[in-house]
Order: sequence, then structure tokens, then C-alpha cells
Amino acid sequence: MNHLETGKAASATPFHVLLVEDSQMDVLLLKALLAKDRDTFVIHTADSMRAAIERLHEGGIQLVVTDLCLPDSRDFQTLSAIQAAAAGIPVIILSGLSDEEVAVRMVEMGAEDYLVKGHIDRHSLIRAMRYGIERNRLKRELNRAHDELEQRVQERTFALASATAQLQNTLDRLQQTQDQMMQQERLSALGRMASGIAHDFNNALSPIVALSEQLLDPSPTVQAKADEYLRLIHLAAKDSCAVVGRLREFYRYRDANDVFTPVALNDLIRHVELLTKPRWKTQALGRGAYIQFVTELQPLPAVSGNESELRELLTNLVFNAVDAIPVHGTITVRTFCRNEAVILQVTDTGTGMTDDVRMHCLEPFFTTKDDHGTGLGLAMVCGIVRRHGGEIEIESSPGDGTTITISLVTHAAASVPARTKLVPKPPEGLAILVVDDEELIREVLVVVLSEDGHTVESAANGAEGLQKLSVRPFDVVITDRAMPRMNGDQFATAVRALYPGMPLILLTGFGDLMSAVGDHPSVFDVVASKPFTADSLRDAIAEALACHAPETATPAAFLELPSQVI
Repeated sequence: MNHLETGKAASATPFHVLLVEDSQMDVLLLKALLAKDRDTFVIHTADSMRAAIERLHEGGIQLVVTDLCLPDSRDFQTLSAIQAAAAGIPVIILSGLSDEEVAVRMVEMGAEDYLVKGHIDRHSLIRAMRYGIERNRLKRELNRAHDELEQRVQERTFALASATAQLQNTLDRLQQTQDQMMQQERLSALGRMASGIAHDFNNALSPIVALSEQLLDPSPTVQAKADEYLRLIHLAAKDSCAVVGRLREFYRYRDANDVFTPVALNDLIRHVELLTKPRWKTQALGRGAYIQFVTELQPLPAVSGNESELRELLTNLVFNAVDAIPVHGTITVRTFCRNEAVILQVTDTGTGMTDDVRMHCLEPFFTTKDDHGTGLGLAMVCGIVRRHGGEIEIESSPGDGTTITISLVTHAAASVPARTKLVPKPPEGLAILVVDDEELIREVLVVVLSEDGHTVESAANGAEGLQKLSVRPFDVVITDRAMPRMNGDQFATAVRALYPGMPLILLTGFGDLMSAVGDHPSVFDVVASKPFTADSLRDAIAEALACHAPETATPAAFLELPSQVI
């Protein structure tokens, strides 16, 4: 069976072909060529472009074979008109013009083939017709597959966009939940800290309130003890200051006042073992518990640190371990080297911590010991580790004990602390401007500074302070930070712009905490803390004056102050 017969057998229904030709002779000739293929091709004819378009609009045509020169259409217009009338139907050009350039142009415009009259036979004509129809079918299937693929891509894209939106919505809700949890944790930590501070402050303020009340309405007995009561009030007030000082220790980093020396960590551990022995042995036996203290100490290089603080750190860790062991257990202290660091590890076989407790155990005033603990031990440990440039890790789970690992810097790798600088003591007879919105603070500052022989004026806010500066010169300006209308930073910036060489001191209740976190506004020469003493004011004035003193000055008396502060 030849190719044409195979094609014929494969066609279940005939193909409808429109022959557009104004020459009846050519029509008869083409029909004669296709006479044997009546079952395969049904020929429809049109002798003009108008008749061809009308027949195409009726439908059912699957292939167009057309001459280029028609009574109402010629050349390229013929192909364009047929394509416009029957988009998607393959077109074969059958022309009497053998012009290769025209043939190429027709194919470029979309014709399936270009045949020349007089140069075709039955086989070549049928082959061109079948190829045109088959190519058109494949093109339609390809377009349909492309459309289906495009539709699937759009559906997948939409589904992916929807899933992405749902995921983003979930992530947003998760972020909101995390933010809420973090806020609750911050508020909880703040509440614990506030509770601890309130507890300590109330204890420290109780004798101040009670004894000052006695002194305000004294009996003969109270008058006789006035000096003693004043000493107790002063001591209680200093204890109140120490509460804020302890908070500073939790957060402050190493400064020039911290002098680090080589510390033999293994020797220190042996000392702490002896110092804590009454707690982990004697007192433990007294409550019916037996605790072993085990050391696993490897040879170490010296670490750089403050021996007293490191001793306090280890003592707190040992005491915490003792408290975590209810009856019988072991405390193991290990040392070893890891990379460039010296590792101190304290492990106990006690009750362990839940994840929630482990997350909060380093916070100040957080405790699980009810009234038996202050919640300051591990917070102090964390502060000491930070100042020593180390790191702390805690591994613990309920029933499996706790391991606290601390990495410390070796002495050889430690940085050299800043050197101190000699600062002249402040002279007497200075003109000092005090700016503070608290009247009582202003009065006290005037009294204390006047007792040192200075001339003091005060202002209740920054605007009033600027007005006083415009009236007369001052040697030093001391200002609060948190003030209405114009705060201390704004006031100092204005003063610095008007009087560049003016010594400026910030005297604030946040001084210790600002120093702890390295917050030193550049507009101020010195940051000093409230509550203050006469000595602390003298030191602050000396520092501020030294910042603007000529380098060639050689005063007789000096204060030794950290150069970092200056």
C-alpha cells in the first residue's frame, strides 16, 4: 500500500477543500487530478474573492487552495483576505508565477505551501494538501496544549499565591503572638524587678521614715540620740543607693575602673571549695542531706579578671547547686581549655529546671525559692561574666540536674585596661548654675555647693537656665536630664552652641544605669549620679573643668580619675 492509500485509509471522513480559481480550465484540471481521491477530498469552488469569503463564512472548509490573481483581488491581498475571513484554516497558493521571492514571502505570511501551475502532478498536489492539513492539526493541538498548560500554570500560580498568602497570614499571626508573649515576658520581668526593688527600698527606707519622724517632733530622749539617729538615717540612705548600684552591676560592662590581673582559676576553685564547705557539707548534714563536692581540674593558663568577682561568681554557682539538691547528690566543678578560652563548668545532680525557669533564671529578682531567695545570685553571675568578656550557657531539665558552662578569656589574650589620668581638684569660688525641676534637689545642691565656697544660682527649667546664662557668666553648669518643656539634652545642646567652652555636668537619677550600658551623651563632659554627696559633686566638677583645661596646666593638687570618663 502506497503513501496516498495509507493516508486515505487513515481518513475516516473526507476533507472539504475550497478551490479559489477564476480559470475554469484550471478548475477542471485540478478536479481531474483529484478524481481518484473523491472519498478523501471534497472540492468546493469559488471564482472570486467575494465568492470565496461567502463560502468560508458558511463553514466546514478545512483547506483553501487559491490562485493569487483573481478578478477582485491580487497578489498578497489575496492571502491576507482569506486569512482574515478564515483564521486558522491552512492556505496553499497555486500560482502561474514561478517567482521564488514571492513564494518565500507567501510562506512568511503564513501560507502552508506555494505551488506553480504546470509543475505539479497528482502526487505532489495531494502531498501538499495532506501536509498542510496535518501541520494545521498539529498546530491547533500545540496551541491547545499551550493554552491548557497556560491555564494550569495560572491555576498553580493562583494556588501558590493563595498558599503563600495563607502562610504569610500564619506567619503574621505567629509574629503577633510572639510579640505579645515577649511583651508579657518583659512586663513579667519588669514586675519581678519592680517587686524586688520595692522590697529592698522599703527595707532601706523604713528606718529613714521612722527615725526622721522622731527627729521632727523630738522628745528629750530623742534629742539625746539625735546624732545616732542621723547616722542611722545616713546609713539607710546609702543602703537605698546600693539598691540601684546592684542593678548597675547586672548590666554594666567593663570600664577603666576595673583592673584585671592574672587569676589562677584552679587555685580559686580550691579556695571556694573551702569557703563553701560549711554550706554544702555541715549545713546539708544538719538537714539530713549528703552532698559530695568533686573537682576535675585540668592544667590551665591564667585568666584575666577580678579575683574577688570571680570568687563571688563561683560561690553563687555552688550555693545554687546546693539549693538544687534536696537530699543526696554531687556537685562537680570542672576546668579545661577549649580553643582560646578557659572553661569553667559547674554541674549538679539536683532537681533541674524547666525550660521556662531556665529562660528566666538570669533575670534580676527571679527566684523559685519563695522567701528564701533574693533572685540576685545568677543575675550577678551573668553580670560578672559579661564584664569579663565571657559567655555563659545553661543546660538543664527537670530531674536531670543542671550544668552551667562559663568561658573566660586567658590573661595573654586580654586587652589592657585604659590608663588613668590626673585631674586637678576643683578650685573654690566658682560660679555654678544648677538647673533642675525638683525644688528640693535645687535647694540641697545650693546648700552643698555653697558650703564648698562656690556662688550658686538655680533655675527650674532649661529656658530659665538659658535666661540666667545670658545675664552673667558661669564657670560650670549642672543640669538634670528629665525636665518638662526643655529636657537636659536639649538645654545642654543650646548651651554648647552659645558657649562652646562651658563645662557641662549631667546630674541624673539614671546615672549608674547609664554608665552601666555606656550611655554618655556627647554634649556633656561628665555624667554624675543621684543621690549625690559633696565628694561626688567635687569629683564631677573637677572632671568637667579638666575637659576644658589647657594641656600645659600644672596644678599642685590632683584627683586620679579614669581617662575613659574624661
